[in-house]
Amino acid sequence: PLDTGEVFLVLTAPAKVDPSPLLSQPWQSSRANSSSGINSGGMGDFGDRQALLEESETYGSAEAFWNTKEIRGRKPNWQSLRDAKRIDDAAYEWLTRFCREPLHTQLAICSEDSSKFCQSFLAVLRDVSQQEALLYVATTLDELMKEGNRQTAAMFKQMEGTAYDPISIVATLITDKENDDLLLARSCNVAGHLFQAGLQAQGESVTKLMDFVRRETEWVQKGTECRRKMQSFLAILNLLAGLLRDNTRRVAFMNANGTKMLLSLLQRQTNNPQMLYQACYCFWLLSYCPEVRSKLAEMAVIAPLVHVLKGTQKEKVIRMILALFVNLIDTADMKGILSVCGAQRLLDSMKQRSWSDEDITNDIDSLLTKVATNVEAMSTFDEYSKEVLSGELEWTPIHKSGVFWEKNVHKFVEKDQQILRVLIQLITPGAQVDGARVQDKVLAIALHDVGEFVRAHPAGKKYINQLDAKRHIMTHLTSPVSAVSKEALTCVQKLMVHDGGRRATGGLVEASSEGRGQGGLAGGSWVGDGMLTRGGAGVALRRGDLLCGMKQRKGKK
Repeated sequence: PLDTGEVFLVLTAPAKVDPSPLLSQPWQSSRANSSSGINSGGMGDFGDRQALLEESETYGSAEAFWNTKEIRGRKPNWQSLRDAKRIDDAAYEWLTRFCREPLHTQLAICSEDSSKFCQSFLAVLRDVSQQEALLYVATTLDELMKEGNRQTAAMFKQMEGTAYDPISIVATLITDKENDDLLLARSCNVAGHLFQAGLQAQGESVTKLMDFVRRETEWVQKGTECRRKMQSFLAILNLLAGLLRDNTRRVAFMNANGTKMLLSLLQRQTNNPQMLYQACYCFWLLSYCPEVRSKLAEMAVIAPLVHVLKGTQKEKVIRMILALFVNLIDTADMKGILSVCGAQRLLDSMKQRSWSDEDITNDIDSLLTKVATNVEAMSTFDEYSKEVLSGELEWTPIHKSGVFWEKNVHKFVEKDQQILRVLIQLITPGAQVDGARVQDKVLAIALHDVGEFVRAHPAGKKYINQLDAKRHIMTHLTSPVSAVSKEALTCVQKLMVHDGGRRATGGLVEASSEGRGQGGLAGGSWVGDGMLTRGGAGVALRRGDLLCGMKQRKGKK
């Protein structure tokens, strides 16, 4: 994952422009379906102060971080910068005039002479080292580009390839001013605006920015704390989203395992809706690349996104995940993966809610139709296998279907017992799925399924013993989670029934296929009256229940 020696990409040729239509606000209902079946829509949300204010309460005041009014109210000393030959006379005159105007009319001044506007501001960012002047220009550009939408950022296209190349200058500013959180955040937002407006980056600039993003996201994979303030890191994600508007960079990001970083964000930032939104937004951008799309339609990516969808109430997060799923629904086995992750039941539940965004309703209907059709066509065991391999088990009817187990139990030992081995991995104490501890619900279902395998397969206990799984099952007898301890006890009972009870001569009494009757205790010893122990730990069981089947069979004999 994002190895420290890895640079995402070095471009030697101009980047291709993303063909997806551009809209300014991705959370607004403005998407349209293209002929290819992929959603086109908003590619923005860069520098959205209001969204940060809404979502950042846990992390302190976002407005206190941006300090916009105070910064724009302090006018740099352009005279001293001209005297020091940091800006020329033309830039001095234009900047002085600009600063005299009220904030609400400054955008109009920029439009009157866009060439002077672009060159004067870029000259400051390129040639001035004074922190106050840099912060004033970066803040003003960020706010003007937000206020003027893509039109303001698009003015800078005329400077591409010149000595005032916008992205080249901003990339240098970002990498040179890494120690100033606020200036860094403003610069990342400006870069995001420029990418959103369709400006192209030269190879060296892309290398700087991609390597910068890699360094700034390493903490996510390492499990350490972010060294940046939250608003600053969100701005870095804005920059990443801008970089991911190009197919070549999307492929490079995937090849550098960038999606693992995004998935880690989903797992670590569950209480930060803005972070969830921007991570999902990056996934959505990646889904427009044909070379990347099939790699996204995999269980390791989709299952965590479904988990986020189940847990969030924020419509903009929900809308973005659904839009991603719509983009991927006809890719690879996406329909089957959604079905296995329990998406059909989730979508059915979501359909009953009232949504303010009509895109959510449309996407739910579209996904439900395709997933429901796919369920009918899927092999039952294929569906079950994908669910097990995902590590995301749900109490679907298939787990308790006697017909399923009788018909498919032999498939559990095919392919070197692949499915059985994964089930046992899930019940191993301390096991993890995608870096997180196995959920209690998943553990209970896995214990249940191991027990059903033992019950239904003629040599079920033999396989369990060969894989050394019995000790793991016994460990969970003392689990403080009632659902887990209950399934562990039931699994132990099925192991005993499979033995059929030991005869005095050491022979076995055959157990019925329905699991009726009880046998001798496997994997433990009796101490006193009704106590099953292993390794010093014990759990109280009813001796009469456990031995009842053996006594009945002896009576019949």
